[in-house]
Amino acid sequence: MPIEGSLREFALHDIFQLLHLSRKTGELKIVQQPAGTRGVVVFKAGAVVGADLDEVSPRLGYMLLNAGKIREADLQRASQLRAENPALAWRDIFESLDVVARQDLERYVKIEVEEFVYEILAWRDGRFLFVERLIRESECATWIPVESVLMERARRADELSALSTTIEDPSAVPRLSGQAADEGGILDLSPDEWEVVGRVDGVSDVRSIAHTLGRSEFEISKVISGLAEQGLLEIGSEVVAPAKPSYEIALDKVEDLLKLGELDAAREQLEPLLSSHPDEPRAHYLDARVREGRGDLVGAAEGYEIALNLDPLAQDARQRLGLVRLRLGDVEGAAREWAAYLRMAADGTDRRRVERAMTVVRELQTILGEFNGREHS
Repeated sequence: MPIEGSLREFALHDIFQLLHLSRKTGELKIVQQPAGTRGVVVFKAGAVVGADLDEVSPRLGYMLLNAGKIREADLQRASQLRAENPALAWRDIFESLDVVARQDLERYVKIEVEEFVYEILAWRDGRFLFVERLIRESECATWIPVESVLMERARRADELSALSTTIEDPSAVPRLSGQAADEGGILDLSPDEWEVVGRVDGVSDVRSIAHTLGRSEFEISKVISGLAEQGLLEIGSEVVAPAKPSYEIALDKVEDLLKLGELDAAREQLEPLLSSHPDEPRAHYLDARVREGRGDLVGAAEGYEIALNLDPLAQDARQRLGLVRLRLGDVEGAAREWAAYLRMAADGTDRRRVERAMTVVRELQTILGEFNGREHS
């Protein structure tokens, strides 16, 4: 049975403990709000064996590059392969290129998994869904007892809170201070500090600096705090919004066309996006919306199902699928989808609308059950 809910009601710390104590095997999928970042943590017999974030930057590649395990040309080749095959994991790409020793690759994959987990554990708002499934040995990048994960996360949190200059969020932007610019002269910095200063451009946040250096946000936060204490850096309070990928901008346009009722134009815009990004759940959701608008309810149901297979936490797809199933006469199916939707939806107009619909559907189920009972009596 899936376990799902809101991070406002259930902390990830407690969810990890639950999965550990019950020795669960499967995937924990999380969507962080409001950023919409998706993360996955893989469990086997209650231990963490893998994790991933839907970031674009090749963090594993930067780790290998900065450790001297690969060359810049190798990273460029890997990035090109990923652009051609977005579904490929960075681990598999570097393995196929055969540019790094297997032992080194496995070591840095484990480090990457650990950092993903520590970052995910810091999320405080969003939705989660745990689904039990068989985990193959090839999916196990590491084996970390949950107690070790939680203890290390707590240690890091305590150490960061004790820093003289607190960095509240990795989206904070460090800048060279006016004092540093005025003083000039020779700075006596450690190699780690020089490395960070070289990445400070007034635009890159703590997270992106850590990723491009192949280091953890925890380590970079400590270095930046130390540099701020010396008066060399200042921490900006504003968050720089990352640029949207071109396909997301194109999907925004499709959504605008749908709102205007321009179904043919929306479909025309969607076709190349479905071909170039077959694993993008939002593209399939919008395609289902177009089909539903055209009266193709069977096609719409298939589209919503694809979107949900790619992203089980896609609330809008779950809500619309329930409506389509009801219009197709599948009362049980509608009740099932809406029940799942209500387990994850926050309070609001849409939730209350579905709650009213569920009241009617349950009454209809009761009436149909009575008719069926009469027919068989």
